[in-house]
Amino acid sequence: YNSANLAVTGGITATADIIAFLSDMRLKTNVTPIPSALDKVKAISGYTYNTNELAATLGVGDNSEHVGVIAQEIQSVLPQVVKAAPFDIDPITHASKSGENYLTVQYDKIVPLLIQAIKELSAEVDSLKRSN
Repeated sequence: YNSANLAVTGGITATADIIAFLSDMRLKTNVTPIPSALDKVKAISGYTYNTNELAATLGVGDNSEHVGVIAQEIQSVLPQVVKAAPFDIDPITHASKSGENYLTVQYDKIVPLLIQAIKELSAEVDSLKRSN
């Protein structure tokens, strides 16, 4: 088991599962459902986009069409999943190399928000069905 960080320039392809962090209930305290998850999901959007010239100068743009979210939108509803962009972090000082503090999103960590929002929406639908 290696607990060091890995920094890679370019893509990573895995031929098996990638397992990250922990999910076992026995390793958690203060477990609480995400509050107002549906409102949080309504405050963010999914987008198609092309990277711009600035991204290309930073070595992270290829001008092809991508899909994704906006880190600043996610940060407003789920700040725990927004991190400093790896391309902008100095490996020694851990500070922003550019001074711009570019952001990225841990996409896998958005899934719990989506699950909770679906449950809230399902409860609303069930309530509407009962009232008819």
